Amino acid sequence: MVTASKPVSCTLVGDGMVGKTSIALSFIGKQAEENYVATVFENYAGGTSVAGEQYTVSIYDPAGQHDYASMRVCTYTDCEVILMCYNVSDRDSFDSIASFWLPEIRKFRGTKSTVILVATQTDTRNPDSDSSVSTEEGEKLAREINAGGYMETTTQNYDSVKTVFEKVVTCALKCRKKKNTLFKKIFRR
Repeated sequence: MVTASKPVSCTLVGDGMVGKTSIALSFIGKQAEENYVATVFENYAGGTSVAGEQYTVSIYDPAGQHDYASMRVCTYTDCEVILMCYNVSDRDSFDSIASFWLPEIRKFRGTKSTVILVATQTDTRNPDSDSSVSTEEGEKLAREINAGGYMETTTQNYDSVKTVFEKVVTCALKCRKKKNTLFKKIFRR
């Protein structure tokens, strides 16, 4: 049961089957389905505490298939933070961040979007495989796309999932503070 009173919203994006729905379900305390069922659109809510305050994180989970862009647009306009997700064992999903997801987000949200790069399924990383993506590569991409952070997670470790959504709240609060400061400057004139 979610009892937090302060809302924060985020959207999960990334290729299909990278683990977006699994981290959302883990965060709200549910198990992912054994058999993969592609998400078209789901919405979840879970609670977390940051700096002693309780927050409700609304999570928009649209389809990861590239041809569902028109469905994702509404989630971009209604969210404060975008989690760009890739699977550390799937280099193609990592490459899609820069080649597909970032351009789509910039098209619909501009360059000022608050984005967090999230590496999923870190328990499956194989450093000896060419298809695995290292932490260093993820951190480098996060800097290149000017992300608000880089996080690694696995549903095998709830604390790593919880930390991702705490970061969502922290980034949303920083963004709100910047907007409030800007509005105060504008209306002080």
